[in-house]
Amino acid sequence: MNIFFAVTVLIYTMLLIITYGFAILTKFKEDKGEEIFNRAFINAYVILLFGLLIIYTLIQHPHVPLDSGKTSYLLLSSKFLSLMTLGGSLFFLSRKRCSQ
Repeated sequence: MNIFFAVTVLIYTMLLIITYGFAILTKFKEDKGEEIFNRAFINAYVILLFGLLIIYTLIQHPHVPLDSGKTSYLLLSSKFLSLMTLGGSLFFLSRKRCSQ
């Protein structure tokens, strides 16, 4: 039951951040909005890939006991951290562009 709650929170957060991202795309000029959006997604993808690499390393390590439940929570937390990076990057990059 807890995994369904975690997935629901993840989807809600994703919708909220993507909506904020589209608001930024429409707020700025086309070039600035795309630059902010692309840079934020690059940051999020790097964090996601780094998190997945850590999870893969933990799974392959023989002295770390991981069952499917712990692995699924680790994957969800990696995705959630990536979403928080995306939201933070969108927020800070848009504030940086507003002050210039």
